[in-house]
Amino acid sequence: MMQILLLIITLVVIGASTLKAQDPGSIPWTPKDAGDLVPVSIAVPPRYASIGLNPTQHQISIPRGWTASVFFAGFPLDKGRFMSWGPDSVLFIASMNSSRILAIPDRDRDGVADTVIEAARGFSTGHDVRFFRDTMYVAQESGVVKLWRSNSSSYVYDNRSTIINKAEQVNQLGGNHRTRTLVVDSLKIKLYLSVGSRGNADRETNRAVIEEYEFDGSGRRVYATGIRNAVGMTLHPRTGKLWANNNGSDNQGNNVPPEWVDIIRDGGFYGYPFAYHFRRWYNFTGDYSDILPITSVDTARLELMMPPGALVDAHCAPMALVFSESNAQPDYRNGAFMAMRGSWNRNPASGAKVVFLRFDSDEDTIANAVVDFCTGFIVDTNNVTSRWARPVGLALSADGSVFISLDEGKQCILKISPPATTSVNESSGEADFELYPNPTHDTFECTIPGNASS
Repeated sequence: MMQILLLIITLVVIGASTLKAQDPGSIPWTPKDAGDLVPVSIAVPPRYASIGLNPTQHQISIPRGWTASVFFAGFPLDKGRFMSWGPDSVLFIASMNSSRILAIPDRDRDGVADTVIEAARGFSTGHDVRFFRDTMYVAQESGVVKLWRSNSSSYVYDNRSTIINKAEQVNQLGGNHRTRTLVVDSLKIKLYLSVGSRGNADRETNRAVIEEYEFDGSGRRVYATGIRNAVGMTLHPRTGKLWANNNGSDNQGNNVPPEWVDIIRDGGFYGYPFAYHFRRWYNFTGDYSDILPITSVDTARLELMMPPGALVDAHCAPMALVFSESNAQPDYRNGAFMAMRGSWNRNPASGAKVVFLRFDSDEDTIANAVVDFCTGFIVDTNNVTSRWARPVGLALSADGSVFISLDEGKQCILKISPPATTSVNESSGEADFELYPNPTHDTFECTIPGNASS
């Protein structure tokens, strides 16, 4: 008994001394860049007038020369979450509250959805939809469902099989974080699933992790731990590395913890529930006192933490994370777009915008800046009731447009379109032209400046 008591005292002393040694100091935030944004009114097609977007009251700010329009709105879109491009370059979205996956084609390529098709239904907290070839995967609280279609010319996925059943796993259902985000890695032939924590900051088993599975849902293993809620998770399209962001815990003040974006390493530990940033301990008061005592095991896990790729505003609630393609607009070629939904736990409020994380190159792992890309969804950060929409999902099209799903307030899918990329070299008289979409499919557009020489 005496030996056990001495061991406990030793572990507490080790934890206390480490707590004292790890001075939080100043947080090395990723530099902010307001960008060259200008306020614009959102173009609303007549069929979506009922959404009630006021051209003056509901303006947004986007890069100079870009335009904004409503791509789709209305029933059955209700709390639209993550989006993905499916067969025939059709946009699909998970409509959480209506328990549906919707296909939203734009066959005439005029920038407005032609119709909406119920691709599948019957999901519990369906948050994410992904594709591998012609197979659809839907991530919901209770697991992952694989779907396929009987008719290859239809957008209805009428066959399904549950390949990951979270109800069969311990401590997987219920709690604060019910969304599940999925990444399909077609090179490694693996599935990666983010499972958020059950509570705000608690010692948990089998939660606050990213899991790895085989394509058929077998072979579950915990890939990375200490990740409270990685809502945004994606593969870099050229390096193949898995990246994620994190929704940090509450009740530590306006600026703690910063939300992070980072590469997810096999066996990596990212701090939850007792540390943040780079080996910095929380203030263990209030809700956090249950985490004590800090042990030598905790200290050893802390040594696995690495400096993250980016640190952004605390409580901005980062959502979808999507790396740009190599043919994107020059200012948005090296980096990732990220939606920020915004949390309740900050005054003044943060988030409610879309940003671009700028890197030097594909191989760069530390962001140079977090650049505002689309703002204006909250009119007054000191008054959270002035927030009229919350960005969540992102999808990038071949012509450089950015699609944004808004899941609260003025719910819709926005299309933010870049300016024409054509230019004329006055000294040589040579004209640049581009084809859209690139690579081209059965139809394409060719834009050439009017005063270019033939």
